[in-house]
Amino acid sequence: MAFGAKGLAGGGVVVVAAAAVVGWGLLRDDHVTAGKPVAVPSVAASAAPLDSAHATALSKQLTSGDEAQLRRALAVPPGQALEPAAAGQLASLGSITFDLGSFRYLDGRTARVRGRVATPPAGTDAEWTFTLAHLGPQWMLVDGRPAA
Repeated sequence: MAFGAKGLAGGGVVVVAAAAVVGWGLLRDDHVTAGKPVAVPSVAASAAPLDSAHATALSKQLTSGDEAQLRRALAVPPGQALEPAAAGQLASLGSITFDLGSFRYLDGRTARVRGRVATPPAGTDAEWTFTLAHLGPQWMLVDGRPAA
């Protein structure tokens, strides 16, 4: 089930944003000229790890209850329809505390970090795993789900 792109349902809140769209948006055909590849800059060292200030801001955006704030925190294309109840359901989590010591790069612009939600949905764990993408100047949420 997904929130962000479509649908928060039942007792769980799971984030699934358009990671493939984001990935293709970063490396599209405009990096190729007349069939010859053009050097695409390496992104291995381009994104600083999530720090405390940015983690706090991300948590506030995700749980603000405001769709405009939520959109600033989600890695979704502009204009992507969000489930109408998404902002409110995320706000019901209370707050998210990211465990910065668990932050691990998946590549130069994506990472995984564990966190804890203050008020987990019924039947789910308070410990969650979040996948983030570094887009522009900040880390944005691609996926979040209760740890199994």
